[in-house]
Amino acid sequence: MKKSIIQIISKITSKLGCLSLLLFYVVMAYFARKTSMSTETFSVSGHILPVNVLAGVFSSLVAVALISLTVFYRRLGFYTALVILGWRFISLTIGLFQFRPGCLPGLFITIGTTLSVVIIYKRTEMLLQSEESRRNDILDFTNSIIDSFSVCIDGKDSYTNGHSLRVAKYTRMLASKLGEDEETSGRYYNIALLHDIGKIGIPDEILNKPGKLTAAEYETVKEHAYRGYEILKKVKKQTFLAEGAKYHHERFDGKGYPTNLAGTKIPWVARIISVADAFDAMSSTRPYRKKLPMGEIVEEIKKCSGTQFDPVVAKAFLELYEEGAFDGLKTE
Repeated sequence: MKKSIIQIISKITSKLGCLSLLLFYVVMAYFARKTSMSTETFSVSGHILPVNVLAGVFSSLVAVALISLTVFYRRLGFYTALVILGWRFISLTIGLFQFRPGCLPGLFITIGTTLSVVIIYKRTEMLLQSEESRRNDILDFTNSIIDSFSVCIDGKDSYTNGHSLRVAKYTRMLASKLGEDEETSGRYYNIALLHDIGKIGIPDEILNKPGKLTAAEYETVKEHAYRGYEILKKVKKQTFLAEGAKYHHERFDGKGYPTNLAGTKIPWVARIISVADAFDAMSSTRPYRKKLPMGEIVEEIKKCSGTQFDPVVAKAFLELYEEGAFDGLKTE
């Protein structure tokens, strides 16, 4: 999928901000150099002062620009600032040897700025590493809980043991094929793991019934989509988990359930899960039939492209099949 407009605007804004800081630095550095070399004077409240005293003011503003680069642009900003500060130190030192006393404040400020930039960068990196470690711990814990729930879900239905895990794997494969990055594909994997969580509330005698369901029983089974949504919408930090549960039985032509959404109104992840779910259902033995041969499954996906399935997702599945992506996967 193409990057969102928000992401593009964010990147442009970030680059413009970096360029603005560099431009600000160039202007302040120019005035710092000019004033340090000046032999002129100016008057303030009747007091005559040399223009070169302003060199320290402009050098301080240079320091602000370079510290800001380090704070806002991390490694890139840090190394950029170091290169600039190294060049300024050499330039100001040469200026002192050329008997320009106005360079002295700038030299001291440059040394102080260099120390500040190094300390800020090192401290920021330590904090970010600590935060990333904490975030990874939370993510690992969350993933383990989701995995445990998926085992509980599949345990409700003796005929679909491992179904959630397989659907999650197929969903991640499809998402990757469709151009999603690793983080998004991983998020879709978790959504797919819990897509059938609503079955926890469906009576065992209906889920495990060996024969064909009655119309009333089928309506009860259909409730699992909304039941799953009701369970997962309470997960405040990961509200996206509920999308797969609620919408994975919607159809691209609007004839699905529980809300009869159609086309692109169906959440993208649910359209992917729909294909993955149908593939696993057809390639697994169920109470009412044996698993279908792979050739029949492929023909069914082709036939239902644009009606039951999003044609873009169906096309991605067929491409994966042609590439042999499903050859070594356990499908029963």
